[in-house]
Amino acid sequence: MDEIFKISAAILSSLGGGVLIVGAFTKWLGDLWATRLIQSEKKKLDEEIESYKIKLKKSEFLFQKEFEAASELVALIRSFLPTYNHPQMDWYEAFDEIAHDFNKIELKLDGYLSKHGAVFKENVVDLLCTCIAIAGENKFLITSQDVSKVANDAARKLYENLKEAEKIVLQQVHSQSST
Repeated sequence: MDEIFKISAAILSSLGGGVLIVGAFTKWLGDLWATRLIQSEKKKLDEEIESYKIKLKKSEFLFQKEFEAASELVALIRSFLPTYNHPQMDWYEAFDEIAHDFNKIELKLDGYLSKHGAVFKENVVDLLCTCIAIAGENKFLITSQDVSKVANDAARKLYENLKEAEKIVLQQVHSQSST
């Protein structure tokens, strides 16, 4: 019986040693695998973060350009508005004065669009092109101090399109600044 106990003890100790070796190897292999997996995931996350940083820089740059263009458009439109000349002055008279400036307005809008057209959506560019066309086509109607109804209506339409473009541009800028 003593011999059976010795044999049993020898079998158990050899198995326990093997289990210990296999357990240690498994732990080492698991740690190695986990480390490599973590490094791989960290590399992917670092690449994503870098990509987001680049996108953020581009977005900040574009926002700055849109803000500058919007600010300049507001100032440009205000420069087209006539001064309040007398207490009874109405919009019809204001549009007469705008009509007298069709040539100047055409040139300034063309220069403005050349400078800032790349940051605007298509609808704003279309509105500004329409305004340039209105001013360009109707500047020849102004031959004297008197402004025809057609020229006055063109000035009104030009002003309305400019205000619509301004509204869209300002909405675009404000929508980005709130996020």
